[in-house]
Amino acid sequence: MEWLWSRWPDVEEKIERSEHTLLLLDYDGTLAPIAPSPKQATLPPATKSVLRSLSQSSRVTTVLISGRSLLELRRLVGLPRLTYVGNHGLEMWREGRRTAVAVQKASREAIRLIRPCLAKLAAAVPGAFLEYKGLSVSLHYRLVPGDRVARLKTAFRREVLPLVRPPALTVLNGKKVIEIRPGLNWTKGQAVMRLMKRSRRPSLLPIYIGDDRTDEDAFGALTEGLTIRVRAHRRSKARYYVRGVREVLQFLEWIRARYA
Repeated sequence: MEWLWSRWPDVEEKIERSEHTLLLLDYDGTLAPIAPSPKQATLPPATKSVLRSLSQSSRVTTVLISGRSLLELRRLVGLPRLTYVGNHGLEMWREGRRTAVAVQKASREAIRLIRPCLAKLAAAVPGAFLEYKGLSVSLHYRLVPGDRVARLKTAFRREVLPLVRPPALTVLNGKKVIEIRPGLNWTKGQAVMRLMKRSRRPSLLPIYIGDDRTDEDAFGALTEGLTIRVRAHRRSKARYYVRGVREVLQFLEWIRARYA
């Protein structure tokens, strides 16, 4: 990986050579600083201002793509002209219309049945809490004391994991969160490629910025685009990195100055 600004002339040339930019942005840890709980991860006013300007640009299509539910993501950002992708790609809001990947009844029922077990586990560990997102359910442990995390994971493997039976369900691990979701081969990478196909624009340049394991699927899919990870990681598939959310904002402000 290379620091984005160390290769800026090459990056700038690639962006300006394209006719349209598809700007794909993760939310937590990319646009909004990581917070102790999801409810506290608010969008900074300066970032919201940039996104509002970009949403009105004819040169840039801006997409927010997150593990959060579609409803929650739209509520947090509140800009109607953006495209929103929630639940790691399972649901999308585009041009005033919601679409979703088809999830089998067996998966929906399995998530409904496993939810009480997860809730019981979360209630037994101080700092753990559950987030139900309709198509998936997440166990957060960012607030769990360090000496209790191993115990929580052991309890999860013993009490919950036996109930996660493929192909109906699968487990997705993120930053201080364990998510149980439908067992579909559908990731942020597939969602991004679907958006690329629907764009139908010549000389389209996708730019993806993210910070978590789930963003790696998109990094891997966009081999011809600009892929940027928030903070360097030696195993990341991203081509470049920035050092934090402030540098993400710096990059977005450059895009706005040129194209919005």
